[in-house]
Amino acid sequence: MKVCSIDDCDNKHYGQGYCNKHYLRIYRRGSVEPVRWGKTRICSAQGCTKPHRSLGFCQAHYTRFKRYGDATTSKQKPIRRGIELCKVDGCSDTYLAMGYCSAHYQRLYKNGTLESKQKVSPQTVGEVNWYKNNAGYVVGYLRGKLVAQHRIVWEQHHSCALHPFENIHHINGIRHDNRIENLELWTKAQPAGQRPEDLVKWVVENYPELVTKQMKGKGNGRSNSQTRTRVNGMAKTATSRRGR
Repeated sequence: MKVCSIDDCDNKHYGQGYCNKHYLRIYRRGSVEPVRWGKTRICSAQGCTKPHRSLGFCQAHYTRFKRYGDATTSKQKPIRRGIELCKVDGCSDTYLAMGYCSAHYQRLYKNGTLESKQKVSPQTVGEVNWYKNNAGYVVGYLRGKLVAQHRIVWEQHHSCALHPFENIHHINGIRHDNRIENLELWTKAQPAGQRPEDLVKWVVENYPELVTKQMKGKGNGRSNSQTRTRVNGMAKTATSRRGR
């Protein structure tokens, strides 16, 4: 846990390297030292004897500090907000406060440093931070891309990549139940409707091993003499009378 940068202070970091107590002292009085009552505070700018306003400066020096990031600047007229650029080298964004743009100001406020914290996307499946989305599927980011856990489980189990036109269906309808026994392969090569000869050609090209099994009579567990017909919208298995 990050703590305050003041010596002998173990309080939790709040902003700009300080805990809440010391940060408020810096913000209100420009010093981490406690208030010494009975003394009139004056501006901390060299040669200025005006009363203190905030951050250790009088009203004039405080305005310069907030707009330019430097209380001793010689600019007489303040530049309108949004015109001056961020004072960080290489940054072309307009400043927001204390001479910094919004991004650098937020980094300084939250982390006490101008350096950004780069988030590295997981490179392996074991590093993915899985979560359930609004549709009920378990998803996560892998190598910078959003992936579905059920597709990853199926691909790892069968040691092959899925085609874009292939979907993994949850048998019991529970979308976050990604056990391999609850997953089955569905496919849809085209939108609704296609010529039978095109469908046969597509199946042969993309699933040759299934075609081979079907030709040997091992595709779906039925014998070659069995055929499937549909009566009144209901599937019905009929056995050929040939050979009786």
